[in-house]
Amino acid sequence: MLVAHLLFATNAESIPEEPEEERRINYIGGAPAIFTENIPEIIQYVALGHLHRKQVVDSRPCPMVYSGSPIAYSFSEENQEKYVVIVDAKPGKKVNSKDVMLKSGKKLLRSRFEDIEEAVEWLLENPDVFVELTIVSDQYLAAVDRKRLLEAHAGIVTIIPESRGQGIGGLTETNAIDLTKGMEELFLDYFKHKKGQEPGERIMNLFKEVISEEEAS
Repeated sequence: MLVAHLLFATNAESIPEEPEEERRINYIGGAPAIFTENIPEIIQYVALGHLHRKQVVDSRPCPMVYSGSPIAYSFSEENQEKYVVIVDAKPGKKVNSKDVMLKSGKKLLRSRFEDIEEAVEWLLENPDVFVELTIVSDQYLAAVDRKRLLEAHAGIVTIIPESRGQGIGGLTETNAIDLTKGMEELFLDYFKHKKGQEPGERIMNLFKEVISEEEAS
C-alpha cells in the first residue's frame, strides 16, 4: 500500500481538478507531479490526500484514489458529495474497495436573490446548511434587511450586496471631481463609485446628521 499527500496524474496534461480556493499541491515543498506509470507493480493500492473532491486518478497498475475531504471547506465545493473509501486488501491479491457517501455534514449552498422576501423564504426552507447569499439591489443593503436575513437563518456565512448596474451615475477612475456640486451630491457620487449602488435612506440620514453637526460647530 502507498499512502501519500502528493499530486498524482496519468501525464502532464491530466492534472487532477482542485477547488478554486485551494493552493496547488505541486507547490507544497516544491514536490513535482508523480505520473502513474512510475508506480511499481508490487503496489496494490495508492491512497491519496489533498484534493477535496473524490476522484480516481488511474486504475493501472493499481487503483490510485483521492478519497476527498470528509466535509466541504469552501463554497467552490457547493453541493459536492463527500465519501470515505473502505479498502479490503490481502497480500498478493487484487484489492476490493467500497465508496461510502457521508451524509451527516452540512452542505454549503450559494444563492442569489433580487427580493428580500424571496431570500427569507428560501432561507427558512433550507435551515440545515451553510449559506453564501448574494442580494441584488439598486440600493446598498439596509441594516433592517440584513437583520431580517440573519434572523431567518443561523448558518449564513456571508451576505454579498450586488449592484444591478455597476457605476450608474458614479465616478470612474478618470472622472474629475465636480466641486460645483453640493456635499450631498458629492457624497452620492462617491458612494456609487465605491459601492456601485445608491446609498439607502438610513445612510443618507446619517450623513446629513454628520454634516449638520459639522456646520453647527
